[in-house]
Amino acid sequence: MRLVTISNSIKDALTKSEVVPTVIHSDSFTPKGFLIISYGQDKEVAMGNTLSVKDTQHRPDFAFTLNLSKDTDPDFSISSSDRFTLVLTDPDAPTKGDEKWSEFCHYVVKNIKLNDFDPNKSVDISQIEEQLTTSNLNGEDLVPYMGPGPPPKTGKHRYVFLLYKQKPGVEPEAPADRPCWGTGVPGWGAEEWSQKNELQLLAVNFFYAQNEEQ
Repeated sequence: MRLVTISNSIKDALTKSEVVPTVIHSDSFTPKGFLIISYGQDKEVAMGNTLSVKDTQHRPDFAFTLNLSKDTDPDFSISSSDRFTLVLTDPDAPTKGDEKWSEFCHYVVKNIKLNDFDPNKSVDISQIEEQLTTSNLNGEDLVPYMGPGPPPKTGKHRYVFLLYKQKPGVEPEAPADRPCWGTGVPGWGAEEWSQKNELQLLAVNFFYAQNEEQ
């Protein structure tokens, strides 16, 4: 499948679910690769599928593979010294339309390193290789993982994973609290926090989960 087709499919899913503009405010965001999240066999996050609350209470495995060409983003590069941050956020807390806890921070891990990476060279983004995959969350937890806990009768919640590239020399700081990402402003969340910490958004994936009592 052509890169532009893959990218457009992701963007369409984000728009249809209103992850754009609720979580990602700009509709100009273009993903730079695939963010794969798995809670176990047959429990992968798949751009808006539904998973059970029970199956998502443990920290998932994750992988990212760059998917770009020089034509689409000639100035983008990744090197062995780069570090990455992964977050999980719920924009529907306590329920869609009531933003008093939104966004709710479920997880932040920083300083994720690339696995199996040649330390002597930067990556040519015209390549699409497995060496661009990082996995197993080999970083430092800023906010411990908290699984979904949607209240009864609040419908499906969106649980959105966002992967960022860190700015060299800038250490992301933990949000002050989970509700509203510690800002005290209903509706604020991952994007406001990422801007404060000078992070560059690379990729996104999300799933739905709901309380059994509806």
